[in-house]
Formats: sequence, structure tokens, C-alpha cells
Amino acid sequence: MASDFRGIEVFGRQPRQPGEPRRRAEPPEPRRRARRSQQDAPRRRLGIIAAIAGCVTVVLTITGIGVSMVGHFGTGILLAYLATGTSVVAVLCGAAAVVTGRGRVFGALAFVLGVIASPPVLTRVLGWASGLG
Repeated sequence: MASDFRGIEVFGRQPRQPGEPRRRAEPPEPRRRARRSQQDAPRRRLGIIAAIAGCVTVVLTITGIGVSMVGHFGTGILLAYLATGTSVVAVLCGAAAVVTGRGRVFGALAFVLGVIASPPVLTRVLGWASGLG
């Protein structure tokens, strides 16, 4: 006994009549690429600010090391304090950007730069590395 029932019909499709040709699915309409609108810029602003703070941390740390090697220790210490402050800003803003999704790539970059280029972290790592040799 043949039955017209073909299983569960999804979304109310009508069963095909015998002799009726199969309908082909229409190709989907091509999707337009969404342009990056002006609204995307404020969403990424926190990550970009954090990335700038991370880059400033790297520059201040390198400059402070260079100035200290020349013999201007007071200036080197001041630059180390400034680099520490900007690294805190970079890490906190970078973490906030990653968590909230406001410029995740820039926020992750800022987080890494802020941790690696921070003078207290560099002091600990170099102190540990000097004990290895």
C-alpha cells in the first residue's frame, strides 16, 4: 500500500503531486558587503585608545632605558614612572575592550604590550634571568 504521506513536512510544504516536476530552490540573493559605518568607529574607540597607550608604554620604556644608559638617571626614573602609569592604563583599557567587545584586537594588543613593556615586569624578568647565569 503506497501512501501519500512522506514523513514530517517542514514549514507547511505541500506534498508534490505525481508527475509534477521537482522545483529547484532559487539561488539566494547575493549579499551586499556591509560598509563600515561611522557607528563602528565609536565601538572600537576604547581598543584604539588602549593600543595607543600600549605603544606609548613601549616608547617610554625604551627611551627611559636609553637615557639611563647615558647617565641621566633622574630622567630615566621619571620615564620609568610614566611608562608604568601608561602600562596600567593600557592593561586596564585593553582588558575592558576585550571583555566588552569594543575593539577586541586592539585591546588584546594593548594588553600584551602593557604587560610586556611595563618597567616593573621587566625588572622582575631581568632579575630572574640574571640569576640563571
